[in-house]
Amino acid sequence: MTVAGRAIGGAPMTSDWRGGVQRAMLTLAAFVAPPIVLAAILLRSGSWTQLDTLVISGVGVGVPLCGLIRGPIAPRALLVLVTAFAVTFYFLARNGLAAGISVALITLTILASLSSSRSLGVVFIVLTLGGYLAVGVLARHHALTINAAASDPLVLRNWIRIGGINALLAFVLISVVEFVVRRVESNSRAANEALRWLRAAYDRLETTKEDERRFLSHELHDELGQTLTALKLRLQVAARAEGRPGGDGHPLAQPLAIVDDLIARVRRISLDLRPPLLDEVGLVCALRAYLQGQAAMSGLTIELHAAEPPADASSRLPADLEIACFRVVQEAVTNVLRHAAARRIDVHVARAGDRMSLSIRDDGRGFDPRTLDAAATRGHLGVPGMRERILARGGQFRLTSTPGQGTTVEVELDVPAHR
Repeated sequence: MTVAGRAIGGAPMTSDWRGGVQRAMLTLAAFVAPPIVLAAILLRSGSWTQLDTLVISGVGVGVPLCGLIRGPIAPRALLVLVTAFAVTFYFLARNGLAAGISVALITLTILASLSSSRSLGVVFIVLTLGGYLAVGVLARHHALTINAAASDPLVLRNWIRIGGINALLAFVLISVVEFVVRRVESNSRAANEALRWLRAAYDRLETTKEDERRFLSHELHDELGQTLTALKLRLQVAARAEGRPGGDGHPLAQPLAIVDDLIARVRRISLDLRPPLLDEVGLVCALRAYLQGQAAMSGLTIELHAAEPPADASSRLPADLEIACFRVVQEAVTNVLRHAAARRIDVHVARAGDRMSLSIRDDGRGFDPRTLDAAATRGHLGVPGMRERILARGGQFRLTSTPGQGTTVEVELDVPAHR
């Protein structure tokens, strides 16, 4: 249940994901910042002021402290990012177009987007562009003194410093991205596990419902149906005992008609709950009897297109697939009778090897399938129930409909081999 809740609930997963990235970034920054600062100080080139040393030393001490102290993670992660970004801008104004500064700005922008939000990443991009333009304008007008020696390609320590800093920044970025990928994979596995759990629970629920329907069907047919039949026989015996003709004017004529109607209703309800032919001879025979009854009752033309089932019982579909297909046809036909104003329904059943296909097509008014989600929120769960019943058994479910051109429901299922 916990896994399902975490996988399905969007907000908790997002919060955990961001928090995990922030923790990983703070931990890595605490270990990587001191070597970067040390390399920058030991391998510096050109003019180097006390302010430069103070600024970069503050980063070397402050970043590890932010990673080690206790407290809310998000503010500490944001403080590290903003501080590192500001210090990088300081050295952009000091050293100009040094390669390590550009890599640092790119790395910090990506980390801001991953650990905080896309909006913060966009802000960093805008600030980077504005910072480069501002430093360029100030340098052009000699308002800034650029330490050109820091990017002199002829100075070996520049190559060592910039290469080392770039490598450490790349390590931080790769580690955080790898962490994000692992979290995404973990969340995906959790979501798949939750989906499997939900479908297994749905399958168990459907199995329980079918067992209850089978029980109720038998009780109605065997108990209530037989009781009503016995009552009818007693009324007929009573009518004959009176020695009067049994026409419409007979006092028992109306009670007998009511009992006949009740017997017919019980038989119809019993068949709707669980057609006995489904258990006795299989899907095609059960569908034929059901569709013939619906055609007689509704006056629609309902045709079943299916090959005659083989006499060999071992070639039948598994029981759960048979009932799933029967319920899809039952629900689809019921929807047509209620809503479609159709004149004809065609039901196709075909099996080829280990593949079972089923389609229900009508010539009714049709509808826009995009309205199904809104209908489901109002409690109309017929189509979602059909879809989930098939998906829970690893099948494919398609519904196509166009206003004025009818509706088609198509199902495909894999049939497991008999053991």
